[in-house]
Amino acid sequence: MRVLVIRRGPVARVLVTSMAPAHDVTLAVREPAADSLVVTTNRLRGARRVERRVGVTPVDGPAQDWDVVISTASPAEPAVARLLGGSAAVVAAVTQVPSEVTRLRELAGDRPWGLVVPGFFAADDWWWQPGRFRFTTTGPASLRSLFARSRAASPAAPLVSAASMMPVVAGLQAADFDLAAARRASRPLAIAASQARAAVAAEFGVRRPKAVRPAAVRAALTVLPRLAPFDVPEYLRSHFGGHSAQTVRMVRDWVELGRRHDLPVNELEALLPSAVAE
Repeated sequence: MRVLVIRRGPVARVLVTSMAPAHDVTLAVREPAADSLVVTTNRLRGARRVERRVGVTPVDGPAQDWDVVISTASPAEPAVARLLGGSAAVVAAVTQVPSEVTRLRELAGDRPWGLVVPGFFAADDWWWQPGRFRFTTTGPASLRSLFARSRAASPAAPLVSAASMMPVVAGLQAADFDLAAARRASRPLAIAASQARAAVAAEFGVRRPKAVRPAAVRAALTVLPRLAPFDVPEYLRSHFGGHSAQTVRMVRDWVELGRRHDLPVNELEALLPSAVAE
């Protein structure tokens, strides 16, 4: 298949080096310096470095026919929306933001669409996969077939999963990524996560998930730094600190969905004044 991946950040690089060699992969970037480039990724904990040569095209270049277009940037960006709204047979995005999923669905129209959700942490020169699956995909089977280590899920599943974690990330931002401070705030953060999960479930018409327990929040904030082969607070600060606007957008989306379905959103609202403004 001819696959276009929009942007070239850490997630995009792991994505393209995870695809089977049989696929013809091209990156859409802002300012290409050549017609192709070698993409390298380095998995932590003993795995070898992987290289792959891919094509390069400008994100605002002329329209082309693609079998699949996957965006690692927001579908709300005009240049990205143009590519997703073009002639690809299947469109997808690496996002768990409810409003971005709605925009992707609008751009897809009558075409198949889906989500590609990473199951790893990634930075500029490394990535680490704590679980079994590298990606979770929703939508057509052709998306899952791109990757050797992936699993299929319903459209709501990755959004509910994000709603479990990202309120805690918003709380970490408010605490300047101080894990001890976030652990002390585990009860309101667990309630905020439960409210976000309930809002997503109501919007997608799936069974309401169980409430998130404060003990689970404390355990995650305690265990992850012990398991991860990198400096977790520094990674969270550099990664999520650089994407604070997206975190704020997610919280606002959950608040809007909760109000739409007459659900409590008080702890989610409490996160907004503390989050970094857009």
